[in-house]
Amino acid sequence: MAPDTPSPGTPSPGTPPGAAYPAPPAAEPETAVSLRDVVKTYGPVKVLDIPRLDLARGQIVAVVGENGAGKSTLMGVLSGTVTPTAGTVEIAGRPMQPGRPDHSRDMGVAMVAQEFPLVGQLSVAENLLLGRRPQRAGDGALGRLVVDRAGMRAEARALLAEVGVTGVDVDRPVGRFPVPVRQMIEIAKAWGHRPVVLILDEPTSSLGPVEAERVLALARRHAAGGGAVLFIGHRLDEVRAIADRVVVLRSGALVADLTPAEATEERMIREMVGSELARADLAPPSTVAREAVLAVRELTADGLGPVDLDVRAGEIVGVAGLMGSGRSRLLHTVMGAQPRTGGRVAFAGADFRPRHPGDAVAAGIGLVPEDRKAQALLPAHSVRWNVTLATLRRISRRGVLRPRADKAHAARIVRDLGVRLHSQEQPIGALSGGNQQKAVFGRWLAARPRLLLLDEPTRGVDVGAKAEIYGLIDAAAQDGLAVLVASSELEELLWICHRIVVMARGRIVADLPREKFTKETIMTAAAGSAPSAGGKARA
Repeated sequence: MAPDTPSPGTPSPGTPPGAAYPAPPAAEPETAVSLRDVVKTYGPVKVLDIPRLDLARGQIVAVVGENGAGKSTLMGVLSGTVTPTAGTVEIAGRPMQPGRPDHSRDMGVAMVAQEFPLVGQLSVAENLLLGRRPQRAGDGALGRLVVDRAGMRAEARALLAEVGVTGVDVDRPVGRFPVPVRQMIEIAKAWGHRPVVLILDEPTSSLGPVEAERVLALARRHAAGGGAVLFIGHRLDEVRAIADRVVVLRSGALVADLTPAEATEERMIREMVGSELARADLAPPSTVAREAVLAVRELTADGLGPVDLDVRAGEIVGVAGLMGSGRSRLLHTVMGAQPRTGGRVAFAGADFRPRHPGDAVAAGIGLVPEDRKAQALLPAHSVRWNVTLATLRRISRRGVLRPRADKAHAARIVRDLGVRLHSQEQPIGALSGGNQQKAVFGRWLAARPRLLLLDEPTRGVDVGAKAEIYGLIDAAAQDGLAVLVASSELEELLWICHRIVVMARGRIVADLPREKFTKETIMTAAAGSAPSAGGKARA
């Protein structure tokens, strides 16, 4: 971890005058955030109702709740992106102008959103210092100020180093990096503002255990320096490990404010759902003695391989590894989204050479990607359009879509997957994260593929939706579907998989049957142990 940074509210080195957030007054109040009678309604629907909530300096407050509980609305109110219908918000004793992101930011609120608001075409450095780029005197008689490119690069590298990220090309467009790296860039961007209040919305959802612990340490460091942290999380073990208080939202209302001793996993779940949540009743994995649906031999691609791997019908194979280990690259290469540079892939017993993902879909492969917003959904389009995309040929006649069949097909998918919605015609972007994810699962399960590739299948969904998704995966395997699932959540892989392969530096370094599953074994391999059995991973 980098040396201590300036206290919250002080400008970062190289920030031009007037662009820094103002330092808090000398006699600042202990309370960093104060909400009073904050209400948000959309028409007749009340989505948030918080009579009172205070956050103290030096405190980490976790906010938990099911998808749709009001967490995102609360964060939007604090960050200025949502205008409350009623109520007041104060930051360090000063009233915040509602619905003004610039005012919220200038008062010292920085938010790391679950869906990163980074500009994909701009470089890492430009994203990190957007709106506060260092300047220097230009050439010529007029002496105009110009952007100090060298200074911007140096400051960007320093910011990344502060959050434990090195080796990133800060001149490269941010959109070319995988989700875990973009997550750390977004965290560095917020950290660089030296905020009074740091809001972390699912900051570890796409990170492995080592990177996640780095983020948690950063939150502790911010609180120790006198800042306040609002931590939104679905991983309840992380919540328990980091929180000084746990606030529970349900249906927009604050239903519990728990001390660390009170915030047991059972208590948090009970408060979130209003009752006890039974653990998913998954069928125990049986011995798999079926044909290999996917057979990979000496597969190589940019940053990947060589990899050998079999996945059999009815088998759920997990892919574990640290950030940058090659988990997503393996799935994308099999899917045809990333070109392979060598090796062989057999699918359903035949040589398989997809030119693009469309070939994989036509062959019988489905992919639930890591970034559902950018890679799986058309957020502004209806739920109906989104869930039937993979089966349009089946419900069309001579190339013409039949609206009645389309609606009936969408209704079956929504019903079978338990997607909660008002109408199949509403934009899918208006659904909660868990319901969006179930809709993506429904799209592919309706297509009846032979192989399902899952990349972070429960990223950003609550505990109830996780249990439902685990049940869907298990039921699909019981029906004979081959499943390859990459996840940064070890608990997830330990719970749902028949077998786990561990990746490091683009290769498989361990292949573990269920009876040998332990967190210690997986983490030891992921940290860089030598490949077992020559790196082979055959059933």
